[in-house]
Amino acid sequence: MDNVTIGLALVAGILSFISPCVLPLVPAYIGYMGGRLTHNVSRQTASGTTASVSLALRLQMLLHGIAFVLGFTIVFVLIGLFTTALSSLAGQHVSAFTEILGRVGGVVIIFFGFQFMGVLPRFFSWLRKKGQAGILDNILFSIGFSVLASAMIYWSLLEQSAIALPLIAILLAALFFKGAFSEPAKFWHGALEGLESMLYSDTRADIGGGGRDGLIGSTFMGMVFSAGWTPCIGPLLGTILTVAAASGATSSDIVQGMLLLAAYSIGLGIPFVITALLMNSAQGLLRRLQRHMHKIELISGSLLIAIGVLVASGQLQSLSQTFSQGEFADFTFRVEECGVGFFDGELALSHVGACLSGSLVPVAINQSASGQFAPDMPELQYLFHGEAGRIIDIEVRSVNEAVPEFDMMLYGPADEELARASQADSLESDGRFYPLTGFELDGDGMYRLALRHSAAGESARFRVRARDAEPFEAASAVSPESEPEAPEVETAAADDAMTSLTDIADDLAPAIGLAEGNRAPAFTIETLADELVALSDLRDHVVLLNFWGTWCGPCRREMPEFQKAYEEWNEQGFEILAIAYNDTEAAMESFRDEFGLSFSLALDDSGEINDAYGIQTRPSSYLIDRDGVILARHFGIMTESQLSELLHEAFAQP
Repeated sequence: MDNVTIGLALVAGILSFISPCVLPLVPAYIGYMGGRLTHNVSRQTASGTTASVSLALRLQMLLHGIAFVLGFTIVFVLIGLFTTALSSLAGQHVSAFTEILGRVGGVVIIFFGFQFMGVLPRFFSWLRKKGQAGILDNILFSIGFSVLASAMIYWSLLEQSAIALPLIAILLAALFFKGAFSEPAKFWHGALEGLESMLYSDTRADIGGGGRDGLIGSTFMGMVFSAGWTPCIGPLLGTILTVAAASGATSSDIVQGMLLLAAYSIGLGIPFVITALLMNSAQGLLRRLQRHMHKIELISGSLLIAIGVLVASGQLQSLSQTFSQGEFADFTFRVEECGVGFFDGELALSHVGACLSGSLVPVAINQSASGQFAPDMPELQYLFHGEAGRIIDIEVRSVNEAVPEFDMMLYGPADEELARASQADSLESDGRFYPLTGFELDGDGMYRLALRHSAAGESARFRVRARDAEPFEAASAVSPESEPEAPEVETAAADDAMTSLTDIADDLAPAIGLAEGNRAPAFTIETLADELVALSDLRDHVVLLNFWGTWCGPCRREMPEFQKAYEEWNEQGFEILAIAYNDTEAAMESFRDEFGLSFSLALDDSGEINDAYGIQTRPSSYLIDRDGVILARHFGIMTESQLSELLHEAFAQP
């Protein structure tokens, strides 16, 4: 998926609609659009214009659906841009921005809920009556409003005094000069009339089929809901974000990343627009139930208020994260991987079902994949694209246990059997089995590798890959000692010269930031081994800083690759620090033991390090050189070949 097109990004977005982490967004959307539909039908029925505006209302619902999609597209593209291409400027502030948008937007959603329930007109009428009894013309009402509004501003802006206090001062100054304290009755009656006029204009526009103000509201709702939603990171979305992250070179790359993110968002939005059209069919039902319309309004408005509370409190995002964990994450990954593979021509229709079930896994040559035989799944298949003349080996190795007994079959592009072998026939080196070595592919197309467990009914785990052929003597991990050693400089003068230049080098060091070429932001964290590690402690090492989670399906695929790279490169000065978030130490320890990880794992309880690095998706990785400078950033799964290429470049630097 290195060459992502606009069409593939669009397809990936459509497929993401059925991913579990989008589930919390769907009822929120239906709640908002259903509340708007109920509100409009009720107003139409009351005005007696039902027959003449039915078609206009259908168009209006379509436009509101498009506006909603436009809203979350804007935010998603901007977040993707800020956390990747422009991360050195604003990436670390994105989480604060989305939280502020969620809090402010949640309050607005609650307001919409009360409007759709029909509570606001009754409340305004009550205020007028009470105003005549001495409430609105009492300065205490203005003071109470000022205190409440100031508290809401302070809370909405994350208790950041530097931002909130100037806005509170502006609000109080406006109330003072507009007469809220000197002539409260005149001020509040005028304010109520203005607010009612705005709401009435919006309702009238909805009924008439116009409603520019209403469309702006729907766009804002889309922006708010996107702030309370964490997109699932799949293989193609990860590639898109990495394309945007590489934009330090030219502005055209930034534009390409934005276009791909926009295409992905539009693809995700298409099912939402279709849902808006389908909801129009409820018009007739609502009119037949017009005797119960007030109850329907109360229910739809209450649902919207509940959604507003979830958004404002951050619970909608927590639900989204919950649905992006464990088996949900694996399913999400497979949906995108299998769907995009089919539309890209890499997966036949007959393979889609097996791919979705997890019994067939699309991989690339040199990409290792995990597998687990089970009583209900004694055979697993792997699909990869090969070219005529390419020579490959098939490697099967253990995962913290003996390699299970297996039979292997390799099928060609025409689904013809090309080779067959068993574990007993395999060459072996360092616990790795090679049932096929030096095999030349005879055509371009998709090749299918099938592994069948010889001991049916038992569970067993393993790793498998089709790799470019190597001499069998080199089948085990390349020893760091095989690398040519750099000549040692033994003169004291050279050492003294290097020491004397330390201060000057520090002064000339790159600026701290998140772009490639910047110095990585400093931090200190405690690892699972109860060791306090600062990033500065890892100077003179090449460091892979990985942000992950035990609940992250794609993380489970790349972690074994990291362990293999760590074993191969550690003696040369390679370190891995994997930082989890929204996780538990117990789950991390279990994950570490399952995959036999020996590099450092740490838990970022507060999320401060994740925020400092602008992390919005997991897995995300930064490769940092021996001087603490960011060499590369990668979002989504990093394959063995990608990491190997980056490490060769890193250690080739003087």
